[in-house]
Amino acid sequence: MRRRTVRITDVAREAGVSTATVSRVLNGAPSVDPELAERVRAAAAATRYVPNSNGRALRRQRADIWAAVVSDVQNPFFTSLVTAVEHVAVSAGYSVMLCNTDEQLDRERAYLEAAIAQRMAGVVVSVTSEQHSDLTPLLDAHIPTVVVDRRVQGFTGDTILMDNVEAGRLAGRHLLDLGHREVFTMAGPSGVSTTEDRLLGIREVLEAAGLPMQGRHLVRTDLKADEAETAVRAMLDRADRPTAIFASNGPLSTGAYRAIQRSGFRMPDDISLLGVDDERWTTMVNPNLTLIAQPVEALGRLAAERLLARAADDQTEAVHVLMAPEMKVRGTTGPVPAS
Repeated sequence: MRRRTVRITDVAREAGVSTATVSRVLNGAPSVDPELAERVRAAAAATRYVPNSNGRALRRQRADIWAAVVSDVQNPFFTSLVTAVEHVAVSAGYSVMLCNTDEQLDRERAYLEAAIAQRMAGVVVSVTSEQHSDLTPLLDAHIPTVVVDRRVQGFTGDTILMDNVEAGRLAGRHLLDLGHREVFTMAGPSGVSTTEDRLLGIREVLEAAGLPMQGRHLVRTDLKADEAETAVRAMLDRADRPTAIFASNGPLSTGAYRAIQRSGFRMPDDISLLGVDDERWTTMVNPNLTLIAQPVEALGRLAAERLLARAADDQTEAVHVLMAPEMKVRGTTGPVPAS
């Protein structure tokens, strides 16, 4: 026997509410009382209700899909970010399409054009370039858009960021407190707000201590672990090698750790390493990596919640959230090695 199709009226009857309330809850409207919303979700589960996404998309004139546009899907930070976005999206009845720009502007533009062409319900984007990424087409198409992790010039909508200047300050203070004066900072290419803000923070702290960041103290490389490993191995071969390295993002931290181990140096006895991003591997190695942790799950969750708020009311006032980083002192930083 064929099972009868469960309708929204069945869910409303089970929950003891109107069909309008069921629709608002299942469409992610944040204005519904939380207890009532939970009752509706429980009723939907009990009746095994499956929303008609095609019908809903036609009514909205939008697909029930969000685009998550990130700059490097191989970076575990972005994997965790998208997972957090997806968790909120699925709970609200949306699917998420992952778009990896690989730090390329032309690919970013192509994905944004696809989001417009497919009339997606929203976009969460970590841009390729603060100056050159252009989100105007999304706004002109009235597609709800939230910028996460990296700033983009001229965008006045919702932004969910970490305080990257403070992350740089935390790194500088920690290494100065340990007595380090020869601190080298590894950074990615210019033009990415996270990179430039972390540089600004550590530069500010070092200069206040009378240690201006000269050219040899800054090593720029691609935002990839292999490139970082090559750069650090060359750095360790220099006569004026540093006593401490600040690797300013996750892949750079991975490459720097690998380079120091393979070069035969000991952390922190010979050299200190301070990284960024509390990835799983950082506590699986010996010594554990001292690092600055980003609130990645909170960043993704808040970005997704802003898309839901915009779906409920596209005139809602934009929010600009700046979240605090966290220093986690472990085993790869210590006092300056004895001469």
